Amino acid sequence: MTDAEDEISVVTHRWRTAETSITPNEFAWIEFIRLVSGETDPAPTLERVQLLRQVFQKSSSCR
Repeated sequence: MTDAEDEISVVTHRWRTAETSITPNEFAWIEFIRLVSGETDPAPTLERVQLLRQVFQKSSSCR
């Protein structure tokens, strides 16, 4: 599978319209991704999505 295919398989589009807006939490996540990625625009590959899921699974099990 190519990177482009990985991106397509893991991305779920939630289209925004004029009636909806980004929540403060969503905005904070965007800023966090920009910060940790060095102001780049990393594609959501399968590997990256799996790594983030692992982080959240570990953090939720620590509660």
